[in-house]
Amino acid sequence: MLSTAKDCLQKLIDISAKRWISIDELFDQCDADKSGGITKDELELLLDEVNLSDSVNLDDIWNALDGDNDGEVSRDEWHKCFSTYVPKRYTSKSIVWMTKPSYKENIPGGLVALVAHNKMKVQMASFVETYLEIFKHCRIVTTGSTGKTLEDNLGLKVHHKVASGPLGGDQEIGAFVTQGLISAIFFFKDPLSSHQHSADIEALTRICDVHNVPYATNSASGKGLVIALASLGLDFGMSSGESDTVKEYKAEQAEVIRKVSMRNLMI
Repeated sequence: MLSTAKDCLQKLIDISAKRWISIDELFDQCDADKSGGITKDELELLLDEVNLSDSVNLDDIWNALDGDNDGEVSRDEWHKCFSTYVPKRYTSKSIVWMTKPSYKENIPGGLVALVAHNKMKVQMASFVETYLEIFKHCRIVTTGSTGKTLEDNLGLKVHHKVASGPLGGDQEIGAFVTQGLISAIFFFKDPLSSHQHSADIEALTRICDVHNVPYATNSASGKGLVIALASLGLDFGMSSGESDTVKEYKAEQAEVIRKVSMRNLMI
């Protein structure tokens, strides 16, 4: 028995969620010729690719998508149709992510750090370009050379530039972390080269762990972090306040201070 248009759209949403791609990205994948609209042939190719062509009626799903019957599905029609046929198990917040990212802007601090070693700058630029619609809503902090690369090639507005990594930039970003100003860090590290400032790199990683700051070191982990920022907001890692590690450390230090104070009173 062939699935209804509603069932097919629900399956496409399930597939996009499992692939960690948004409905917008699914539209772009279907729009093979990058014309800005989807034809019936392009939809058929997409259904073939995700192994749904044998279980759905192409005409039914096409009629559901092509709301104005002009022979092409626009991005607006795509969004409207998927919002109509959303599965109940998805929350409205999830669907906002799948159609249009839900950003929480103007978060106190709320800086997003973008850093890349020289051999990773091309990969970083490509990554940021892929998710430019997200990063352009963020207040970006970068090391000097990475920031200039992103500004010159993508027109991305950089809120603050620190020094290059070997000149102390990693430590500057680490200082922002300790002040609670960083929402997330994307640090694409070159894993096949030695670095004269490796101690600074390790220190930045450690301080992120201390303060529970989300931290991505490659495009795969970066994609997961981007999705988290888009769906949960810039403060998703900051909203819990101090990390358990910091709370435990402060409690231990308070006990040390108490014991020292007691000893001084006894002298």
